[in-house]
Amino acid sequence: MKKLRVVILCASAMSSGFIVEELKKIAPQNDVEIQVECFASLRYRYYDYSKVDLVMLAPQVKGQQSDIRKYLDEKGFAALPIMLIPMRDYGLMRGQPILELALKTVAENA
Repeated sequence: MKKLRVVILCASAMSSGFIVEELKKIAPQNDVEIQVECFASLRYRYYDYSKVDLVMLAPQVKGQQSDIRKYLDEKGFAALPIMLIPMRDYGLMRGQPILELALKTVAENA
């Protein structure tokens, strides 16, 4: 079983809660043990990135990606991948394609 630890950064950590629940539901069906939580992107400097394999960004905060990447690089997390959740999958709460993209992103950055 693959293990995946993820944080979703979003505008207010509310709508991403639905994505968290969908990923938790779909992961076991894909032989993946997942730990996933959401966190408000405006507070990204206060998150402990040492406990995740992947940072996902909700579509509404994609404009913060370069700032978050710079911060992660400066704090020693240059190898930590950031993945933008596709808007369509996010809006439709499609866990399967989001999980597949997450696994692919982590594998490509291993």
